[in-house]
Amino acid sequence: MCTIKTPPLESEGFPLRKRTHHLKSGEKQEEYAVELAPQHIQRSAEGERANTGVVVGYIGLFLALFSIALYPIVFGSLSILMGLLAVNYGSKTLGYTAIGFGAFSVLFSILYPLLSSV
Repeated sequence: MCTIKTPPLESEGFPLRKRTHHLKSGEKQEEYAVELAPQHIQRSAEGERANTGVVVGYIGLFLALFSIALYPIVFGSLSILMGLLAVNYGSKTLGYTAIGFGAFSVLFSILYPLLSSV
């Protein structure tokens, strides 16, 4: 047989302790369960911004590598712009890589015909 213990009663000789949750000044500082169950979950925009930067960075890098083979002025310039946009969104490594490859492609396509004719 299982017995359940009940808290001691004042009639059994134990003084009951009153629980007061306020300061001596009378100011009450009570906490409620709202903290445990949030009413609204706020999503940060930083994660979405970082994903956008990565996507823009890879598009810029693709355009930069594509500009080495075809239309170097057009695709190189677009890759530089996409790289700047990726850096603005926070993806610095991909952005600067796209800027570097795009600038190389544009400068090489402009300077090679000038230097090869000499």
